[in-house]
Amino acid sequence: FQAYHDLLTHLPNRALLKDRLSLAIAHARRNKRRLAVMFLDLDRFKLVNDTLGHSMGDRLLKAVANRLQSCLRRGDTLARFGGDEFTLLLPEVRTKDDVVVIASKILDRLNSPFVIDGHELFVGASIGISIYPEAGDSEEALIQNADIAMYQVKGRGKNGYQFFSEEMNHQFSTRLSMERELRNGIAQGELRVFYQPQVSLQDGRITGVEALVRWQHPNKGLVMPVDFLPVAEETGLITQIDEFVQTRAFADLALWRRKGLGDIGVSVNLSAVQLEQDSFVDRFVAVLQSSGLSADLVKLELTENTLMQDMELIIPKLKALRRIGVRIAIDDFGTGYSSLSYLQQFPIQTLKIDRSFVGDIRADESDASIINAIVAMARGLKLDLIAEGVENRTQLRYLHTLSLIH
Repeated sequence: FQAYHDLLTHLPNRALLKDRLSLAIAHARRNKRRLAVMFLDLDRFKLVNDTLGHSMGDRLLKAVANRLQSCLRRGDTLARFGGDEFTLLLPEVRTKDDVVVIASKILDRLNSPFVIDGHELFVGASIGISIYPEAGDSEEALIQNADIAMYQVKGRGKNGYQFFSEEMNHQFSTRLSMERELRNGIAQGELRVFYQPQVSLQDGRITGVEALVRWQHPNKGLVMPVDFLPVAEETGLITQIDEFVQTRAFADLALWRRKGLGDIGVSVNLSAVQLEQDSFVDRFVAVLQSSGLSADLVKLELTENTLMQDMELIIPKLKALRRIGVRIAIDDFGTGYSSLSYLQQFPIQTLKIDRSFVGDIRADESDASIINAIVAMARGLKLDLIAEGVENRTQLRYLHTLSLIH
């Protein structure tokens, strides 16, 4: 039993799954039938494990396994593949719709909270699906392609399902190549930090800069963040990039101030992955102190989606930084949750109006209603405002009429 089952959940393990999958493939080939493999990765499990401990994580895994088993048909095999990953073999399916029904049922069951020792825990799942014979005719191919499809779900926001398609193979190989090159690029010092000025509308003075990362690739030239940050976020490299940019930005600003180049501050971006680290506050403060900068010269920029990852975990960390003087800004405001309730809960001083809204400003001022609403709301909440991406005089004049603080 121990050789073929996971000792925590008592589900079949990887070895037993592959044995059953091999038999199912032989049967499907002989009878010209189809079968499906689901690769399921839990969303937010790592957060529970890191914050509440491995014992709580183990109990959550057992509870998840029980719920998943309630979704099975007779003859299906649910296996624990490792960590917080599960694999489901559906040995006989007629159409994709049969598989969709089961995937939807799994997502629905997992969306209900798990209550363990008084803790209400929420986990979702990202599910990749491969169908025999279209997505492979071997155990390895079907499992790997279901895994690739699962990463597509992770990339677009988690908690969903995706069938494998051939074009994903190219995307996956491209992603692997990008990951290897990025790891090497970080190690070889190929990242660069650029600074975008933040200008006061009242007197035209530069009041601060935002630190922006670029990748000076040896063959591709200057690579923009949109082309490599998604891979960095998927692979966890984003934390190294965040820390590099923050360290460089603080050192540069300290140098400029020593040379008498003006009383300006610096804004740095913060990813959800970095913010969720247990040691984040201590590491961030250590980098700040080693630069010699005063905390009130630093502004942390977070997107709305980052803030909403886990409010109970995030709010205390942001308040701890706020207590030493670090300022907090919401980046790309208006494109995410845009909820008044979280603006009151988080220690926020600044909203950044997303550039897409600024780009909508026309000479007839017909498309600026969203900006007007954000400005009115910010005034009521006594928040500073920064408008991103001001690129022509029409936009500048309109913002002047609104008397924005920045």
